[in-house]
Amino acid sequence: MAMERIASRLLERINGFSDEHGVCGMLVGSAARDTWVSGEHDIDLFILFPESTERERLEIVGLLIAGSVLSDAERIEERYAEHPYLHGVVNGYGVDVVPCFNIRDPSKIKSAVDRTPHHNSFVREEISGLEGDVRLTKQFLKRAGIYGSELKIHGFSGYLAELLIIHFRSFMNLVRDAVDWKPGEVIDIKGHGARAHENPLVVVDPTDPGRNVAAALSLDNMCRFIDSARNFLEDPKIEFFFKAHQTPPELGEIRELLHKRGSVLIGVQFQKPDVVDDILYPQLEKMERSTKKLFKMHDFRIINTGSIVSKKNIYIIFELFDRELPSVKKHIGPPVWARADAERFKAKYHEKKTLSQIYIKNGRYVIEIERRYRTPGPLLREELSKCGLGKDLRDAIREQKFQILSKEELLTKSDHEVRIFIHQLLTHNDP
Repeated sequence: MAMERIASRLLERINGFSDEHGVCGMLVGSAARDTWVSGEHDIDLFILFPESTERERLEIVGLLIAGSVLSDAERIEERYAEHPYLHGVVNGYGVDVVPCFNIRDPSKIKSAVDRTPHHNSFVREEISGLEGDVRLTKQFLKRAGIYGSELKIHGFSGYLAELLIIHFRSFMNLVRDAVDWKPGEVIDIKGHGARAHENPLVVVDPTDPGRNVAAALSLDNMCRFIDSARNFLEDPKIEFFFKAHQTPPELGEIRELLHKRGSVLIGVQFQKPDVVDDILYPQLEKMERSTKKLFKMHDFRIINTGSIVSKKNIYIIFELFDRELPSVKKHIGPPVWARADAERFKAKYHEKKTLSQIYIKNGRYVIEIERRYRTPGPLLREELSKCGLGKDLRDAIREQKFQILSKEELLTKSDHEVRIFIHQLLTHNDP
């Protein structure tokens, strides 16, 4: 098999440095365990340095070795996890060459990637005869849109899928058990005893009992898995693993959908910063939360919200109930018995132009004032830069390098994939 030949050749190159630098190579990941599925044809190679190696030396020498290993790659780029590594393309296969410390006790790792060789050894010892069930599980998760532990997805990692099959011994046993899962479910393969975790699913790492392998899994994605398992057992069919071909929605179809819903669509577009996904997506989630809070503060009611990252741009899209709010805004003040606050409130509005007198309702002072923002566009234009934003997104927003897009602009000026995303956002259709 081509992938095995390439991996073997590259491993030999790593091991060629053993005398000079005391390193050894290891093939890890789904390629090493024969559990890969379509789209996972990457080769993960680790350069294991002696535990006593200084971190600076590991980083410098590790990159030099990785560069030599990938000397005939079609292209190479430096990437960064907790320390740098190289990614290259060899004969069409993506190859990661990652330096790590060869740690004997996985509870005493020096960086997150040091766990991977231990994971690899454990799975290879336990997975024999179950590889097909792992591939089936991964494909089921992919079809449900919940495969991948990266911060973009908050789903099931490949290692988590493997551990679930090692524990339940088959895909069918797994889904039969999952239909009754609840938040707080604990799976402890080796009986280590689970420590306190606040995650919806806890799968104790058999190589490091203090770690939850399912820590990245969100509550919603755990529930999507439970729901998919129930639906599959009720009516098993191939569509739970492979999506039937669907024609992308036409513009007219999306316009008709919006007309029927009677809602308002508005978006923010700005250039994608040059950062890795695991830095970008937490910042994007923070920006979404802050913007939703901004809308709520100004009385705009949100139906749906979502973001999509294209090759060059980021779009955050909001579906709102309200196209335009009335001029009047009811402003709730302090309780009457909070005397100091009450006096400040009354003094503030005493000479201001208001739409009512101060009055009392449910024990609090209330006044009706003129609303500053009646439509969502000006609100975003003026206030978005004041929201809580991650560093890289803040630079784009605060320099006013963003556009507010109306419904028509979203449908006609954005990328084709954005229109598909809008349709999914409105219909909650399968990913």
